[in-house]
Amino acid sequence: MERNTITFITLHDHTLRAIIDQCYELGMLEEFNIEGRTIAQLPYLPITGSSLVVASGDVIIPAIKPYLPKDSKIITAQRTINYTNIRNVLEIPRGMKVLLVNDGKERALETIALLQDAGIDLDFYPYYPGETSYPQEVTIAVTPGETKLVPPTITKVIDIGSRVIDLATWIEIYAHFKYGILDLRKFTSRYVRSVFYITKELSNEIQKANLLRNHLEAIVDRIEDGVLAIDEEDTIRITNHKALEILHLQGRNIIDQKAANCIHTHFYQIICQLPYEREEVMNWESQTFFFRKTHIMIEGRNFGYLILFRRASEINKLEHDYRRKLTSKGLFAKYTFNDLTGKSHPFKKLTNISRKMAKSNTTILLLGETGTGKELLAQAIHNASPRKWEPFVGVNFAAISESLLESELFGYEEGAFTGAKKGGHIGLFEQAHKGTIFLDEIGDASAGIQNRLLRVLQEREIMKVGGNRIIPIDIRVIAATNRNLVEMVREGLFRADLYYRLNVLPIHIPSLRERKEDIPLLVQEFINKICNDLKRPVFQFSKEAMADMLDYGWPGNIRELENVIQYLAHIVEDVVLPEHLLFKRGEKSYQEVAAAASQELEALHQSYVRKGFIQEVKTILLTIQQARYAVGRNYVISQMKAAGWNITEQQLRYRMQLLKQDQLLEVGRGRQGSAVTKKGVEFLKYIQ
Repeated sequence: MERNTITFITLHDHTLRAIIDQCYELGMLEEFNIEGRTIAQLPYLPITGSSLVVASGDVIIPAIKPYLPKDSKIITAQRTINYTNIRNVLEIPRGMKVLLVNDGKERALETIALLQDAGIDLDFYPYYPGETSYPQEVTIAVTPGETKLVPPTITKVIDIGSRVIDLATWIEIYAHFKYGILDLRKFTSRYVRSVFYITKELSNEIQKANLLRNHLEAIVDRIEDGVLAIDEEDTIRITNHKALEILHLQGRNIIDQKAANCIHTHFYQIICQLPYEREEVMNWESQTFFFRKTHIMIEGRNFGYLILFRRASEINKLEHDYRRKLTSKGLFAKYTFNDLTGKSHPFKKLTNISRKMAKSNTTILLLGETGTGKELLAQAIHNASPRKWEPFVGVNFAAISESLLESELFGYEEGAFTGAKKGGHIGLFEQAHKGTIFLDEIGDASAGIQNRLLRVLQEREIMKVGGNRIIPIDIRVIAATNRNLVEMVREGLFRADLYYRLNVLPIHIPSLRERKEDIPLLVQEFINKICNDLKRPVFQFSKEAMADMLDYGWPGNIRELENVIQYLAHIVEDVVLPEHLLFKRGEKSYQEVAAAASQELEALHQSYVRKGFIQEVKTILLTIQQARYAVGRNYVISQMKAAGWNITEQQLRYRMQLLKQDQLLEVGRGRQGSAVTKKGVEFLKYIQ
């Protein structure tokens, strides 16, 4: 059977959307073909002659008639508010002054009348284009979809949505199509269910309140402090498991009980005497507690007081954990055993042994040549250990000067020396608490540092520079060196007892020439990585070039191999040929180039030593580098004087000019400031 068609015509899009949504809610699409138009759409969306036209108001009928088929039946819709959207309006306090914003005076007054008929007792003021007078104290506006018309002084807007078709109009529509009384009864049932859904919503408030209380109790139970909420009649209203545990009341229900009757007498006396809104330290049962007491105020009325309390020992631990996590931010191991590349027998043997040793907390000593990947292996061991969720802290003994190393390793107290930071400094050992500390190039540690390291390894305790307090630490130590520690012990350069403390689980890392089977794999991995970074196509090795790679001795191991691929990625188009390899062309090898650069830095170092101001030069470069942006001489002088250096502007100018001549510093003109060059950064690393 062909269904009848209804076409709704409105002035605005949002009104049409609201009416169509209502048709969906009422199930009208099961009985009618529903169409919709705005007046602006009528010229190019014609209406069929058999359709019943329902206009959203009398005012638009003259505008739509020219576009309707001859003898079209038009019904003017009576509209009402969408009751499903008035919940927020019901929450406004009775008698409050509120703007009712609509696009015309008549429609604004109609909406006010509908809301008042629904029992909403508010002092409404109609507001529409052309109307500007309303009480200035009004801060809330209610509008049926006309939010764009709300004046800017209003701070809260409640949009109840466009008005929808009322029941009388729907009955008129059914009468037009000559539907029977049974069909009309089914429709009115659906309509009433839709309009008065809010009754069901409001009937759930008690259930929601109970659910909210359960949520509140669950949240309070997760608080680390003990919690007691006591009302003005001394009745306990809220508590948590922490409070019951401290008060030895586990398993007892003390809610709605008098506090004086169920809390330990001494504890009750303490909380009664506590001042409000202040933290207090009090002793109870031979323990120190932090207390805080505060009023419970609701809408200006006092409903009793809230007590939060906690053991001081727990707060001290929390502070320690916070400091550790704050300073350890970013101190994590990136690499796992899955990131290590190889298939050779020496590589498989290395990883198998390392995986087994990772499971314990015993000290590991990594022994291998420069460039064999000792730090990557240390990170992989950490990530395979029970400490993998804790910090991984690395320190290179060859990269930090002896004068700085002690304070970096062990930290220092405030005022321990000139230039010490306010509040002191947490050391690397303390930052690694519960995790792993990686001591790289341990063979370069000075005698003084060796002495202090021995105590840490023996006692698992540290003392900050300038401090007088022993700090216990829980760490796993992984040390590494490319030096022959046994020979150094024989020569008296390394403490024998420290060596035996470190050499508990030794791991010998094979050189690249001992695992040449892995070279093609490593080459391809570096090609993919470097080409991706450079955003260039990957390249390949010819058989002859790969043969030369396999024949080469690789004194710099994997680090040298990566440098070779980095060089080739800049000069090779598609295929690497033997003539592209520097070690085949009789030119300086990569190691020789590095050695030459090192010799140049040493020559600069000796030059500044002879001039007598190597420390000043170092401080100048560090000051400018740490500023992280180009700075002027005034900034450098102020920072150096704050660190205890007595230097004039003329002296600084002369030293900075020398640094510029040696290409260690870029000195800008005027306000451009100065910055450390790449060579300057390398020089700093060298002299440190």
